[in-house]
Amino acid sequence: MRITTLAIIFTILIVPTIWADGDVTADTAVIGADAEATEEDPKTEEKDGKRVFKDRVVVTASRQEQASSQTPAAISVIDAEQIADRQPEKMADLFKELPGVDVQGEGPFRGLPVIRGMSSNRVLILVDGQRLNNARESTVFAGIQPGLVDLSEVERIEVMRGPASVLYGSDAMGGVINIITKKPDLGAQAFEMHHSLNYAYGSAADSSTVHADIRGNGAGWGFNLSVGWETASDYKAPKEAADSPYYSEYVLPDGTVPNSGMEQASVQGGFRILTGDSGVFKTNFEVVRTDDVGFPGFDPETSGVDISFPRFDRDKIGAGWDSGPAWGFNNISVSGYYQSVFKESKMFIDPSPYFFIHTLTKSSIDTFGFNTQGVTDLGAHHLTVGLDFYRDDLEDETQNDFPWESNNNVSVPKSYQEGLGLYLQDEWQATEKLRILGGLRGDRFVFKSEDDPNYVGEPFDVTDSDISGNIGAMYSLTSAIELTGLIARGFRAPNIQERAFTGSVSQPGFWVIQNPDLTSESSLNYELGFKIRYDRYYGGVNVFYNDIQDFITFVELGPDPITGLELIQYDNIEDATVKGIEIELETMMYERWTLITNFSYTEGDDDNTGEPLGFIPPWKFVLGLRYQAPRWWIEATGRFVGEQTRVPSPENIADPEDEAPIGDFITADLRTGYSFDGGLTLRATLGNIFNELYSEPYNLRPEPGRYLRVSIGYRF
Repeated sequence: MRITTLAIIFTILIVPTIWADGDVTADTAVIGADAEATEEDPKTEEKDGKRVFKDRVVVTASRQEQASSQTPAAISVIDAEQIADRQPEKMADLFKELPGVDVQGEGPFRGLPVIRGMSSNRVLILVDGQRLNNARESTVFAGIQPGLVDLSEVERIEVMRGPASVLYGSDAMGGVINIITKKPDLGAQAFEMHHSLNYAYGSAADSSTVHADIRGNGAGWGFNLSVGWETASDYKAPKEAADSPYYSEYVLPDGTVPNSGMEQASVQGGFRILTGDSGVFKTNFEVVRTDDVGFPGFDPETSGVDISFPRFDRDKIGAGWDSGPAWGFNNISVSGYYQSVFKESKMFIDPSPYFFIHTLTKSSIDTFGFNTQGVTDLGAHHLTVGLDFYRDDLEDETQNDFPWESNNNVSVPKSYQEGLGLYLQDEWQATEKLRILGGLRGDRFVFKSEDDPNYVGEPFDVTDSDISGNIGAMYSLTSAIELTGLIARGFRAPNIQERAFTGSVSQPGFWVIQNPDLTSESSLNYELGFKIRYDRYYGGVNVFYNDIQDFITFVELGPDPITGLELIQYDNIEDATVKGIEIELETMMYERWTLITNFSYTEGDDDNTGEPLGFIPPWKFVLGLRYQAPRWWIEATGRFVGEQTRVPSPENIADPEDEAPIGDFITADLRTGYSFDGGLTLRATLGNIFNELYSEPYNLRPEPGRYLRVSIGYRF
């Protein structure tokens, strides 16, 4: 059945490309009489009086600008116009329609990307090429939240699937997500000022979002400054969730998912100025304040469980310089940043008046990062060499209240984690049609605890190292089709959270025992595919096989004889194989009509037991149709997610009731927008049109039912 489904999807996506090979421009959309109107699809451009797809520029695959068709890596781009048109409640919602990418976590803030079955810290999240991941986030229960970035200030998001440790070091096992923020444009000759205001309302969580910015640029310099505010109440699932055996414990009688709201305010800005003939100096800052982020599904008033983040804040300041051509290099870049993340974690569990766990933890994570990189050409070789450094300093304050005592014991001691990496990559134009890519990187890590009288675990001082490499090739089969192949190693060094954590976790009934002797997780990924870049067709196919070693997860040690809590510990226990296929294609069918399709299927097996892995998503097919007029557009999208029946057998999972097959579901959204003269834009989304009751493959709580989201924007 899987093979049949795959063949059908493959045929739907690829046959139009074969048909187009004979005449790649014959039916390309022609510019009509209203060509002078201001709004067009940003993914297209005019060519010889016709609208054609543009090749998208990316920086993540090579740490420098290049066309996405010129890298063997599987990469998708979400630009600012797509973000505005889709009106997502949270950033993670944008990933749901990408091949090979899923989302873990519910509500308007929580949402971790999962790439090819790899989640949390196994996916490296960057902001402008700089690490958002830090050493304090758990890989099992948490992970760094993309919600710490104001979505209104995002220029584009690049999602690279597959290991990328040769350029980025630790955590880039499943892939890399690079969130690129808006920056002043230095192209204008005369100085210009631009302003914008935007308001959005969503019915699912009675949410409101307000954003305003001011930008100035010209005469070789520019600046931007923006503010944003968002508030969301508990969201509503379909009312039928209250009668469902799967969802009833997580919702109120009217379908409301309790404890799922949040409030967030942000301020960010930047400054850029030309230096010399082609150099650019740049600086930026970000301030994000997030309050009252709940753990959805537990009503504190009735369940006896209150798990939340009363505060989750992020501050960042950064600066950098690009030289342009100088000293024999195409470009030399130097950048540094300081980032501070403050998280207040509340866990109050009151199953009875005689037994309770009350924990309030304040975590401060201060990060300093630095990168320098040079790019040069030596004959047919395009060389990139660089150095990365980062340091995370952690400090916790905790108040614990138990029936038997109260204390200030912290689960993670005052400590620091350092990472230093040196990398080299070569792109060699071997022949007119063949390019070969190779890279090598060495990383050194230090994990060290400081004297902390409130830490009950053992002190640690660990130094570790890793070597990463990749080799890939691209062959131009035609001017529009590139064959690709890539072998890449990824790894993840266990962070301080995993090496040091001792205490209770957000999953009630468990207690973690420290294990500082963990080794790095690693993966070796083999990938083949091709990329299509016709005027009317844009997409590609990737087949991958990923060999994973030393996965870190929890192992059960048995119940504590005093408290009755289940004792667990992080450990390297699992070798696994993950394989799959991803297909994506955009087709400009007729004048102004675009068909959007993608399909992904992934399988995973535990090499030790031969059982299917429990964290692999089911197959997914996305089908969309968009009509783009000069002033308005309309788009319908359907997402089809299959049933995941490949789950471990009952004897190989901790709780068989929690590992029931994931049910299939279909959701549909309708979006539209209109641009008026004078800079006014209206957008509307009718989401989950058929009020489908479902949860995402990695979640237990139901998703929002039918909802309406509208926005109004004004540029002047």
